Amino acid sequence: MSKHNLQNDYNQIPVPQAALQERIRQGMEQGKREQQIKRPKRLRRLVVSTAMAKVPLLGQMYRPFLEQENTGTAISQKQLATKIDQVASDNGIDIQVIDAYYDGATIGMNLTATGVPDVKAEARSGLYELFKGDKRFEGTETMELVQFKQVKGVWQGRIEYMLGETKLKDTIQIPVVLTDVFGVKGNWSFNVPVKRLPAVEQVYGTTVKNSIYQTEVTLDKLIQGKGSTSFDYTTRSPEKEWARVEMTLLDSSGKEIIHNWTKSTQSVKRTKSGTAAIEQSRLILGNYVIPKGSYLLQPSLSIDINTQPIPLTEPLPYRQQSETHPLEMTITSIETTPEQVVVEFSTKSSSSQSDMKLNISRSMRLLEGTEPPDGREIKPKVTVLDAGKQTFRATFRLPEPSEHTREEYYLETGYSNTVINTPLELQPIPFTVN
Repeated sequence: MSKHNLQNDYNQIPVPQAALQERIRQGMEQGKREQQIKRPKRLRRLVVSTAMAKVPLLGQMYRPFLEQENTGTAISQKQLATKIDQVASDNGIDIQVIDAYYDGATIGMNLTATGVPDVKAEARSGLYELFKGDKRFEGTETMELVQFKQVKGVWQGRIEYMLGETKLKDTIQIPVVLTDVFGVKGNWSFNVPVKRLPAVEQVYGTTVKNSIYQTEVTLDKLIQGKGSTSFDYTTRSPEKEWARVEMTLLDSSGKEIIHNWTKSTQSVKRTKSGTAAIEQSRLILGNYVIPKGSYLLQPSLSIDINTQPIPLTEPLPYRQQSETHPLEMTITSIETTPEQVVVEFSTKSSSSQSDMKLNISRSMRLLEGTEPPDGREIKPKVTVLDAGKQTFRATFRLPEPSEHTREEYYLETGYSNTVINTPLELQPIPFTVN
């Protein structure tokens, strides 16, 4: 399975219709505030995933049409999809469901569209909802966008839905309704029959623990479909520090087979038990069926912590450190003039100085107030003072001589971003596929 330049793919994604743009903007702003635009150190090209996950309405499924990551690609190649001949028409546009599939933990269907108006690229999509009115899916995101592309003169689109905790029968009817396609509002409704392809499930219950990070990961189950492989796993971590796990599939000798470059996997269920946060997740490798043999699943742990902006009047040195992550950051001095604010800080990090500079440049901010309502935030120029001692200087140049007092400014140190972008490798989990 090849890795992709998702940033380039993202730049080519058609922007949803005008009716959705405001919701998307609000969602991305919410994601920016809540996640502070955390950028994975090893996966910087995937920055879009964090913000888009916060978009109301779109939820987990907003992504480019990536054939290599799509379960339906393998199903189509093996000609295993159930042929469907359902057509719905409205406002001169015909939408046809040509086939559907239920493989492992993935439901999908392929669509074609005719009578399509001549529209710009940003309108070449459709808004659809699955399982409308089904109480089993209450509280979940089942309304998404399907992207259409033209192949040999035919407009084609693919819907895929990754199943979470909800259990479905092997033979089901899937209600689908599209309400906005190619910029045209209407109603295109279907009730798609689909039968689950033969799947093999193996239960493991193998756990790796790390007492220093107070985290453990359990490989619960493998679901082997005809065009996909799914792993169910459970992460237990301290309640106040949400642990995100990134998985890499290795062969028995430790050679990488597939890296879960999507960074985070679908959360099936999150609960709390005493002082621990328990998250059940599912990793679905689309278009990949794992052969029989012995393997290792390598978890990498990213710890997500909440930090608050600090006032420039905070007594120094100001030290930030997670209870479970070894990274430490200390603000040693803050100097202010009407033209600029200069912050000197040190870190204890295994990252290179270039990576550290990049993380801090993107995530350290000078704020006018704790939550500027109109984006009044200034990014710094970061220089290395002493690479060996890991000391740095961040210079914030004010757009104009400031009349604001020192007490009105706050510093977002970027520590939480740096922590989550410094993953910690846990012990590999051995397993065998029979």
